Amino acid sequence: MSIIKQILSTFIITYTCTTLGLLFTLPSSTIKLFSSENTPLNRVMTESEISLMGSIASASTLIITPFCGYLSDLLGRKRALIILFSPQLMAWIVLVSVKRVEGVICAMSLCGLGGCVFPIIPVYINEFSEPSIRGALSSSGIIFHGIGMLLSYGIGGIVDYSTLNYIGLSLALIGMVLFFFLKESPLYLLRKGLDKEAAKSIAYYKGLELDSIEVITHLENLKQLIKNSDIKLNDIPEMENLNPETKATRKNVSILKFFGNSPSTRRAFIVLLVLLTTCVFQGLTVVQVYADPLFANAVPSMSSTVSSVIFGLTMIITGFFEALLVEAIGRRALLIGSSLVTGLLCLILGTQIQFQWGPGWLTAGFIYIYAMTYTFGAGTVPHVLMGEVFLPQIKSFASTFIFEWSYFCIFLMLFMFNPLFNAYGLGPIFFIFAGCSVFTAVFAFIYLPETKKLSVDVIQKKFLERKLF
Repeated sequence: MSIIKQILSTFIITYTCTTLGLLFTLPSSTIKLFSSENTPLNRVMTESEISLMGSIASASTLIITPFCGYLSDLLGRKRALIILFSPQLMAWIVLVSVKRVEGVICAMSLCGLGGCVFPIIPVYINEFSEPSIRGALSSSGIIFHGIGMLLSYGIGGIVDYSTLNYIGLSLALIGMVLFFFLKESPLYLLRKGLDKEAAKSIAYYKGLELDSIEVITHLENLKQLIKNSDIKLNDIPEMENLNPETKATRKNVSILKFFGNSPSTRRAFIVLLVLLTTCVFQGLTVVQVYADPLFANAVPSMSSTVSSVIFGLTMIITGFFEALLVEAIGRRALLIGSSLVTGLLCLILGTQIQFQWGPGWLTAGFIYIYAMTYTFGAGTVPHVLMGEVFLPQIKSFASTFIFEWSYFCIFLMLFMFNPLFNAYGLGPIFFIFAGCSVFTAVFAFIYLPETKKLSVDVIQKKFLERKLF
């Protein structure tokens, strides 16, 4: 019963990724329409406006992301998600009611504000899920994001623009209603001194009676975790800080002081920052946002709508398998292996697109396999790690900062894609993706410890054992 409740709660939380995926990939099915004389808008979009439409979502994310951790810690995970989901709803309202170029760009900007749910989702899920399914549940956002993309590719190629907008608005309204069935994170409630509410949350997620031994034991374990991370770092050596038996006097410290005095936190932060950056530049976001025109260029012999739909299905199916593999194989091995294969595929794709040494269907097949290998590792593992490697006091801030940087990288990549594509073609761009993929694998092999089914204090000790720079 407990696992069922945790899965249902995860479904509600990650449902936000579905509507976000639909909205984020809207440019894929509308670029041709908006740049043609048959545009439903007030005028034809210029090339710079098309680039802006595809990249502004990532840019606007930079505005609100610094406040995500603060909102999450101040108001709780549930209320923060509701607040950050609201821009998605507003974006669909704008698309339905405003048929202007400026309205579409404004809606995509609101989409970026809604994208700030990603730093909170793995943290929220991690705080109520069982260790045995923690990785699978934390990575399920990629499945629902893929479902949203599939809807965008499929429906966008079938229905008219107005109908697509009304479908998106309806899905967003359903998501807002579902939020009210969630329970707050027990760890957040406990940190706020709401012991009784925390016990009720634990009982709900574990499917137990409020006064059961399991609930009481779990509550005490969470209290001990919070106590062990409220440390006076200047007086206690790092390894002693992570020892549950430490009896030294403890107190809260500022975030900057925490980073300054905690080598394990600094190392975990640097490793994730580098990995998320290199994972972004493995390039799948470009394929997601510009799938329709990209397939039209790379595989002109196939319908771009059909190619995009198959691409979306590939992402969803891969997401299900990835949720199993991240627990069976482990985070580190999965990221290293998939990044190496992704790098090889990008190299092959680059040569195939550049020199056309094989038939068009082979290009499509390589793109689908590339999407699969990316999803297995770079597309999911860093997000799972985000909810696992940081102590409670630093988790929200560290996750928020890293996501902020990753969205900046996504904005740069998406904004630069059209100019690079027009200047050099698609092949050389995949060579860049290949280099980033190989670097990810090498860096993870050297600096990333395995975190599967380990508690945060054990993970922090593992980061201490690895020399960083």
